[in-house]
Amino acid sequence: MLSKTIAGSSNIPFISARNRLLGWGALIAAIYAGFLFLFPLFPSIDQSKTVLDVEMMLKDGRKWFALFYIFGLLTTFFAYWRMMKIVHAFSKEEPEAANGLRFWVLGIGIVCALLLIGLYPITALDVVLYVVRARLWALYGGSPMLALPAHFPQDPFIRFAGEYKNQPSPYGPLWELIAQIPIRLGITGIGSGTIAMKIISLISYVCTAVLLGWHSQQQSPRYEVSNLTALTFFAVNPLVLLQTIGNGHNDMVMMAFMTLGLIWWQRGKWVETAFALTLATLIKVTGFILIPLFGMAVLAASPNWRTRFTRGFIVAAIFIVTTLIAFRLTGPLPAALEGTKTALFGRLGYSPSYAMRILVNQFTRDLHTIQLPTNIGNYLFVLYYLYLLFQLATKKMTLLEAGFMAFFSQLFLGSTFRIWYPLWLIPFAALNLNSSTYWRTFLFGITAELSILTYFLLWRWILGHWNWPKTTAFRPHWEYWFITTWITVPWAFGIPLLVPWLRRRKDSQRFDNTLWI
Repeated sequence: MLSKTIAGSSNIPFISARNRLLGWGALIAAIYAGFLFLFPLFPSIDQSKTVLDVEMMLKDGRKWFALFYIFGLLTTFFAYWRMMKIVHAFSKEEPEAANGLRFWVLGIGIVCALLLIGLYPITALDVVLYVVRARLWALYGGSPMLALPAHFPQDPFIRFAGEYKNQPSPYGPLWELIAQIPIRLGITGIGSGTIAMKIISLISYVCTAVLLGWHSQQQSPRYEVSNLTALTFFAVNPLVLLQTIGNGHNDMVMMAFMTLGLIWWQRGKWVETAFALTLATLIKVTGFILIPLFGMAVLAASPNWRTRFTRGFIVAAIFIVTTLIAFRLTGPLPAALEGTKTALFGRLGYSPSYAMRILVNQFTRDLHTIQLPTNIGNYLFVLYYLYLLFQLATKKMTLLEAGFMAFFSQLFLGSTFRIWYPLWLIPFAALNLNSSTYWRTFLFGITAELSILTYFLLWRWILGHWNWPKTTAFRPHWEYWFITTWITVPWAFGIPLLVPWLRRRKDSQRFDNTLWI
């Protein structure tokens, strides 16, 4: 096999495909280098009194660089799309030689990731909060699952906790244990700690890339998706690189465990899958969405009721025992769940149901009425989730299909949305890559990355200073949350929902039976 790959790597189609990939990869890396020049982690992190964002760093005569940032984002997604077209076409023409391109694609991704390690976290402060909370435990003995940053005013970096200084960690205990590693090794500075957290994401990124590129298989062979295509879909995805490395979100660690679990499930290793998916949940509670679906898939795959009972008991035991051990190390239950409860039920913003909520709020102050849209969204998600469980029970859906739709529906029906949330779709899409999963994930990545510009730039630089609406009957409604949400949510959610539907209407045979890139 190796000799065939080496032989294939010397032919002209291989060299042409490789050179085109390198060209597009160099363009993406150059753009990320430009972002690094505009938004360097050092010395910005040491000089700022609080966490900055993209708008704050473009002030003082640098506003015109916003055009480069917007153009750069669009160009990286265009280059990513071109790379996907190249690898998918070449994989179908030269399936064995295509394996030799995996190292090149992974190399491009790693180069881009290394550049982005030095990027200031311009779209969210989460990675800096990881450092602040880890310091509380390592230096002062306050478990992040219980302690509030506000209780440690003596810490020189407590100012970076911002609006979250009165909240315990919303993350799982396994993440807080992992975050302790660099701090207890002596990496306690806010800048060096941020780099360390990004390196944890980088390690998870490389592990996920290797799993997809060398150890995965597609659910259906009819789409002719190679491991190279699945690897490219993940490894050079701008949303992945910018949010998990550039902004350091720990979702990458959750995704690594989730991908490992799904690949083990494909191989029939349901015990290992249960453990991996439990670890994903112990990074972020979001991973729990997959646990009941997996449990139902295990039951549906069992040949008889005795086997169902045995396997169900083992899966439940793995989840419960592992969870109890992890929480025992970080704080007593149920106190250690306070942050998780806040993450699940206390956050609002930027989702379709939240948009309806603030619209209702313009006309009434009755709290029950105001909460109705987000409550309805949550109820609809529960109903749809029950439908997915039924589909799994009757073997009309696979775990990959049900998992993708569960997370996709959560993005639409949940009461909150952040720009890195579409990352949750990627493990399911990468292992079941077809026209629907590809376009929904790809488009959600674009709209999510661009949506932050509305909230940070459009309002602060233009709409917030526009006086005309303030002189009209619209004045009571001209405020940040209402205007920016209703400007952004329709297209940020509408494009990923409607464009795949329109493409399918254009050519349903091609859309349903091929990976139409």
